[in-house]
Amino acid sequence: MTAPWQRSFLEFAGPGIDRPSDTLRVTEDEAADILAKLAIQAWSAQLPAGSLQNSGYTIRHTRAGFNTALFRVGRIVGFYAGSYLWIAAEYRGKGLSTPLILAAAEQRGGSIMPPGVILQGYTPAGLAAHRKAHRQAILEATERVIPGRVRTPGAADFVRLHLAGAIR
Repeated sequence: MTAPWQRSFLEFAGPGIDRPSDTLRVTEDEAADILAKLAIQAWSAQLPAGSLQNSGYTIRHTRAGFNTALFRVGRIVGFYAGSYLWIAAEYRGKGLSTPLILAAAEQRGGSIMPPGVILQGYTPAGLAAHRKAHRQAILEATERVIPGRVRTPGAADFVRLHLAGAIR
């Protein structure tokens, strides 16, 4: 399975990155509808998410479909459901989108695009969150391959080649 850091940003996020628009924002009504549907789903066990350790947050996938949710004290406070990314207003700005996006991408084979979707839209803030998440995946891979190496996005090609076995 391909990991997010093994993909270019375009492969990771899809061609919708070309035209971000605030009109693509998930409204509170849309979020409420999605939350109602997610509430009746069966969920996987808690996923390991190093950045969330001891924070009170957990991430889980639905057992069926391609939905990932961020939980706080057993309540969904954010989700990546199909093409929709949303975090409750009181939890925004806390760095929670990065682990949520990366967990969804891991479930979906290294891209956030759900199966069957060829284009999804982004708000400017959503696009920035996806760029940050992709960059974080690359930096974490760099650190695993070369502990202590300066963690820069410029190391991405070296890390991809090294982990693919092209560089020893």
